[in-house]
Amino acid sequence: MLSPPSPRPKLAPLAPQRYALQVTIGQATHDKLRYAQVLLGHRVPSGDLAEVLDRALDALIGQLERRKFAATSRPRPRPRRASANPRHIPAQVKRQVWERDGGQCTFVSDRGRRCTACRCLEFDHIHSVARGGQARAENLRLRCRSHNQFAAECTFGAGFMRHKRHEAQDAAE
Repeated sequence: MLSPPSPRPKLAPLAPQRYALQVTIGQATHDKLRYAQVLLGHRVPSGDLAEVLDRALDALIGQLERRKFAATSRPRPRPRRASANPRHIPAQVKRQVWERDGGQCTFVSDRGRRCTACRCLEFDHIHSVARGGQARAENLRLRCRSHNQFAAECTFGAGFMRHKRHEAQDAAE
């Protein structure tokens, strides 16, 4: 028997800087939320869900920023030794590129409009690694997945890239 579809999540403005959030969650998420309330009992005695979610999102965002673009409040004074992998991008370079590009795709159309994508960003080598490009800030830019693929197709050809995508997909399976 099929269960009825969950209602669509709603995020609606109520007043300046105030929003209503309505979402359906599963039992496991409910249990995690209640456990977070318990763990924050001394810091958020009221158990206010908005405060618990705010703190959870702060922790999640910090973790994702560290993984995605090596964000840290205490960068190492000197970089690690170079990696043998030419595609490896050092943490310091990731931070520089992310900051310089403003966490947004850098593709600019023929009409001069910059892509507004801030999701699914990738570090793109301007001069490709296959052609000797190195992982330095001046040779890297942020691109959304679509524009990164477009740049690769412009460099290597659509057929070659289609073949590479199929190889990667087969390897993943």
